[in-house]
Amino acid sequence: MNNNLKQELAKIEIPIELHEKSKIGVKKAKSEMENKIKRHVRKRLVSAILAAALLIPTSAFAYQSILADGLYGSFENLKKHVASLTMDGYMTFNAKLLQAKGELGEKEYEKFKESLHVITDAKLKYGDKYGNTDFDQVPSKQKAEIKKASMELQPYFDKLNGYASSQEILDSREYELYIEALMTYEKVLAQGKVDTSKGPVEVEKLPKELQGEFQKAKDFIEYVSNKQQTIKEQEHTFHK
Repeated sequence: MNNNLKQELAKIEIPIELHEKSKIGVKKAKSEMENKIKRHVRKRLVSAILAAALLIPTSAFAYQSILADGLYGSFENLKKHVASLTMDGYMTFNAKLLQAKGELGEKEYEKFKESLHVITDAKLKYGDKYGNTDFDQVPSKQKAEIKKASMELQPYFDKLNGYASSQEILDSREYELYIEALMTYEKVLAQGKVDTSKGPVEVEKLPKELQGEFQKAKDFIEYVSNKQQTIKEQEHTFHK
């Protein structure tokens, strides 16, 4: 651009409105550019985290896998039996095992794992593709073993979930009824072919002949759950 033309352009007064629009345009372009940079950085971080998880098979990530694999063989093996299983679900289960190992101590954890083996073996052998077992189809001897293991495990599950032991807050007959209610609940889900990964179970959507049995089991489970919740709230208030 020659000097004469520059001087002529400098004499032109830019309307205030146009000047403001220019500023807004520059600001918008700057914001869009910053957002692009942030998105790019986020993508890089996600990629880096995923890569890190895949590149450290001998560290904590692999160690975590061993606990769940010790019960089910591997995610792929369990997936063959439970079609609705996701890796997130498998790792959540694994995290619970890690929590159990940390909170129970080595000796108690071994007892916990022994009882858990009975349940996981039954899941692999008799469970449907959604992970539920129709206990009416399980031989009576195995069913009794599963019930016994469930009665041993439930206090551990309560502890890991931060609740009072159902075995301690119920009398012996109620506790047995509670375990039976949990087994009935699962049995109905298996008989109704319910995929629980799709959300809460709606009683009215179950086959009519199963609704009464399911509702009765559900009511008893909720009775115990409410009792545990009340105790938890009382303890929370006491420690305030």
